[in-house]
Amino acid sequence: MTPREIGLLAIAKLEHDGHQLTPADQREIERTVNADIVRRTKFRDMMRAPAYQWKKPAPRR
Repeated sequence: MTPREIGLLAIAKLEHDGHQLTPADQREIERTVNADIVRRTKFRDMMRAPAYQWKKPAPRR
């Protein structure tokens, strides 16, 4: 599902439950969905990256 579809489903569910959403509320829901997708992608990339290996710097001469 695309982020837009996820946002629209969330909005439809809330309206079906009897909530009245303003356009600002709808934009906030879509913004939250998009931010969550970006966060998940960054986390997935971080987990798949190799472990950090610290190397002692060479001494200055």
